[in-house]
Amino acid sequence: MSKNNSTVIKMDEQVLKYKEDLYDKTVHHLKVTIPKKIAEYQELAKSYGQNSENEQDGQTSKKRKLDSEDYVLMPIEDLIKTNRVIMETHQKFKKAYIELIEIFSVIRGWISLNIPRIEDGNNFGVDVQEDIITQITKLEEVYTSLLDGSENYFASRASLIKKILKHKDIEAYRYSLAQVDEKEFTRFSFSYFDLANNYATTYSLIVKNFAKLETPRPTNASNIY
Repeated sequence: MSKNNSTVIKMDEQVLKYKEDLYDKTVHHLKVTIPKKIAEYQELAKSYGQNSENEQDGQTSKKRKLDSEDYVLMPIEDLIKTNRVIMETHQKFKKAYIELIEIFSVIRGWISLNIPRIEDGNNFGVDVQEDIITQITKLEEVYTSLLDGSENYFASRASLIKKILKHKDIEAYRYSLAQVDEKEFTRFSFSYFDLANNYATTYSLIVKNFAKLETPRPTNASNIY
């Protein structure tokens, strides 16, 4: 083959179709899914905070959490049981984190496929694409890490339970267990706020720069793959 000849490889139709599918999903997420998620987690953060303030309500208090003194008086067989509300909320957050990762991985995939071929000059739009891909990747890593670390609470609680069973006369371990559970309830409230905030800030970044993401080189649109 002559050195002057170059092989021309066109983008496969299946890849182009896949890119179009990601684009359609991205638009749907930006118009429908993400705004709904922001509203949902804003309301959950607000209602969870209000529930925390209503500790004088006997039923709410009994359902959600107990005072430290209750841990001291509680029978061992009840103490070793994980709070049902904490278990259920952990499952809800696990689902929420997976949803967030899935939603933004779709958007990141479309942006990545929409990056034009490398050329000298006129790369501002490409820089925007790469910056937003970086931001989305960092967000996905945060929530992947949270998924991986969700077992930390249960491991800490199990460790304290072992100490309580071994040293039944040391009340400090029971107080520590109460603090572990209390900390987890407090974290839930902030986690709902963080979900709403991370959805909103990333959504805002994408929408404000959507024109550049969609057409990074408006004067050379034919080069976009």
